[in-house]
Amino acid sequence: RIGMAAGSSPLCQCICGSNWKDENFDTTKTLDVFGGDEFSEGLPQQSGYLAYSTAIDQPMRGVPIREGGLWLLSAMEELALVELSLYVNGFSFTHQGREHSFSLSPFSLVRNCKFQATTADGVDLSDFKCFKVSLFTQNVCFYFGIRASQESDGETERTRWVTDISRAMRLVTQSLFPPFDIVCEPIRGIASTSRRFMAGYLLHHDDDVVASALYCELHPQSRDCGKMVVYENESCRVMLLEIYITERSTCCEKVGISCSCFSVEDHLFSTRTLAERKLWLRAISNVKVKLLHRAPSPSGEELKSYRDAIREHIDTSKGAFQSQAPMEALLHRLARPLANEFPDLRAPDPASGPSGALARDTASAPGAGIPPAIQKQPALDVGGSPVRAA
Repeated sequence: RIGMAAGSSPLCQCICGSNWKDENFDTTKTLDVFGGDEFSEGLPQQSGYLAYSTAIDQPMRGVPIREGGLWLLSAMEELALVELSLYVNGFSFTHQGREHSFSLSPFSLVRNCKFQATTADGVDLSDFKCFKVSLFTQNVCFYFGIRASQESDGETERTRWVTDISRAMRLVTQSLFPPFDIVCEPIRGIASTSRRFMAGYLLHHDDDVVASALYCELHPQSRDCGKMVVYENESCRVMLLEIYITERSTCCEKVGISCSCFSVEDHLFSTRTLAERKLWLRAISNVKVKLLHRAPSPSGEELKSYRDAIREHIDTSKGAFQSQAPMEALLHRLARPLANEFPDLRAPDPASGPSGALARDTASAPGAGIPPAIQKQPALDVGGSPVRAA
């Protein structure tokens, strides 16, 4: 078996981390960004919403962008030297005479690891510069190591691999978004958008093998909750989902190199850029702060000031919000589903019970296309950093 180490294995005692931090943006700080006579004009849109397959057995695209030898650390505490080929949408390697390939998805991450264990053959894993590639919605994770005579050489080589893999993940993610800009104004004639102060596309993890590009907007506190409203597209004519936000709502970011994933309750999202993730998390944190302090629903003038602050932040950080030019989707696009085909994930009204969306079983997964030697193992915690409301 290759991939995730079982809970009893020494490989589970890894120390995982990422040193890539943006010191200029602290999601634990609040920003008064929460109306007005401004309007956005809704554009005619095709019926349905964009959806993509996230199955891990999709074919690799083009030629490898990087190849090299790496040590594969298996769940059986074995080390195997493999030749890893990295493609723009995934990676492949040969193990025990069989070639295995795995396509990346927006819900993947790569991060450095450190093991303090010795294999059954007496190999000290602390001598390796390790990293893991986690396809966390599929419960698949691979540990790779680099062993160099000089520690600095191993660190340099690991950094190159981690950087290139994270770039491939970013390309896959950005290729699935339609062109758009984050907006703050409501749409004239669409009453449901009248109180929003931020809106844009997010990728949503629908189930084990499907992700969709949905248009989401954030509403400020009103009575005892705020909410995210999810639509088919930017015309905001067909609502798919409402996610209620309370002071107790769980909001976490996934920790990885250049990872743009975050969760709100049981809903997993991915943004186009890191700056967009930080903006969404910061705005949601502000809603929670307002709820924590029992702030009243904002007036029209206050809502206008929230929108102005959002726009000002985007304008002063334009470079961070720029993504790749539009490109062909690097995952298989599905036939455009209609609203009645969207998974029933509607969150309950906070007044009717505990906050949050309905729980989903993401541990089960399709086995099709996964070689028997690389069946899924129970996933380690891929890391989440709670966004606190204070």
